[in-house]
Amino acid sequence: MKRLILLVLILTMASLASAQSSPVDKGSMIVGGSAYFMSHSGDLYEDGEGNGITSIYFQPEIGYFMAPNIMIGGFLLYNSTSQDKYKVSSFGIGPQVGYYFNMDKGRTEIKGSVYPYIKGFLSYAKTTEDEGDDEDYKYSMTSFGARGGIMYMLSEAVAVDFGLQYSSNTCKQTDPEVPEGMDDSESGSSLMIGAGITAFIWK
Repeated sequence: MKRLILLVLILTMASLASAQSSPVDKGSMIVGGSAYFMSHSGDLYEDGEGNGITSIYFQPEIGYFMAPNIMIGGFLLYNSTSQDKYKVSSFGIGPQVGYYFNMDKGRTEIKGSVYPYIKGFLSYAKTTEDEGDDEDYKYSMTSFGARGGIMYMLSEAVAVDFGLQYSSNTCKQTDPEVPEGMDDSESGSSLMIGAGITAFIWK
């Protein structure tokens, strides 16, 4: 009986593996994100005491292909900018859904394949502005938008990602007192173009 159960499990796993014909097939996972550290110095960025600006940005993401070409997932984001005692930091989270076009279904080798995609996302973030005194100003940021691009497979599991992203953003003051020169709620949009590395977990 144990051998029969083991045989069924092996056959089931084999069938699941063989059913995945590409990294964007049902059951695959995607792990990616972006990160950077920037340091600004010189007269253009330094304050009166010669302090420069440093920035840290980190946004990991994960997704699961619930059906061929259809991915659902989520992401985290963290951003921090500081200059001497002045510091602004943000932490956010959000869901995303994407569709990946399998343009190379007839290929026998995954390396070199190209997968165009489009993704929609929604995020909520909290921001704290510390000016170095006893008061901190807090904001909430709600964003939604879309990203379109292409993934070029460098191997069977790793791809380079080129994309263009647009988002609509609304910032709302969450403290009782609004800092001078800022309304209770402000909105704007952003456009970003960039590249990154993405890993697929499949087979």
